[in-house]
Amino acid sequence: MTSSTTTIIQCDCGQFKAELSNFPKASPGRCVCYCDDCQTYLNYLGRPNLMDQNGGTEIIPVYPKNFRIMSGQHHLNCTRLSPKGLWRWWASCCKTPVGNTTPGFPWVGLLPVVFKNINLEQALGPIRSRIQGKFAKGTPPEGTSMKVGLSDAKVVLPFMLKGFLLGKGKDSPFFDSKGTPVTPPEILTLEQRNKYVGR
Repeated sequence: MTSSTTTIIQCDCGQFKAELSNFPKASPGRCVCYCDDCQTYLNYLGRPNLMDQNGGTEIIPVYPKNFRIMSGQHHLNCTRLSPKGLWRWWASCCKTPVGNTTPGFPWVGLLPVVFKNINLEQALGPIRSRIQGKFAKGTPPEGTSMKVGLSDAKVVLPFMLKGFLLGKGKDSPFFDSKGTPVTPPEILTLEQRNKYVGR
């Protein structure tokens, strides 16, 4: 559901809900990542169906400051695939992946599954960036960067720079002012992680 000022997002069963302000304006658009971490994460949640045919995960970046949890915070879990990995948030009630973050950074990478009543192509246009194609299954779409190309950086860098300048990484619903997560993360061991790679 979208109004003139807010967009409602939610998990599959609706027990976790949040609202975004200034969306879709305050987003650089749709991106796809084919990295092995993103593939491993969705395999870990048992949600490989959320990847495209080449193992890509679509990501919609928004600012933490524009994200407000409305209900179901007690369902919010966090997983890191390694001690230095991204903080990956998901709803435990139905294993819906919500978004990826890093403390202090003006970035929440939301997955399309949380946008229940929005046509993202109409709201944001076509996919603007495809990265880490070296990890893709089969041959990814034309224009996919094997790592991260200059054109990919041009999509997200203005968004990130503006976010840092305007303090959009502050007041995050995922971390307190000291960078402590609202939910302690589960950090996978290498053995645990390897169970889900390429499955």
